[in-house]
Amino acid sequence: MDTCTSERAGNAAGACSLSDLAVTQTAVPSKANVYAVTVENRCICTQANVKLACDGFSSSVAVDPGVLSVDGKLCTLNGGRPIGMGPEYAVKFSYASPSQFAFKPVSSSIACS
Repeated sequence: MDTCTSERAGNAAGACSLSDLAVTQTAVPSKANVYAVTVENRCICTQANVKLACDGFSSSVAVDPGVLSVDGKLCTLNGGRPIGMGPEYAVKFSYASPSQFAFKPVSSSIACS
């Protein structure tokens, strides 16, 4: 995992890290056992090649492999493409499962320009 210096909210300097990838999940109200996931990068630096822990993940509805692809115990987010800062660049997908699945960021390539 790389880190870089960036400007955060409030103009405080800090280092980018995996903790800047915020993963939120909500149950889709109109659909039983369907969850909507949003992964937002909250650092000014882009994060690419984002890998999430997803051991045992499966969905009864198709998930676009360009958004989330399973490779063993890890999932690649956004096809490995960079994710910019802010909600407008957030990566979103939905899946169906009897229970909510934890997606924890485990690695990324951080680049500041």
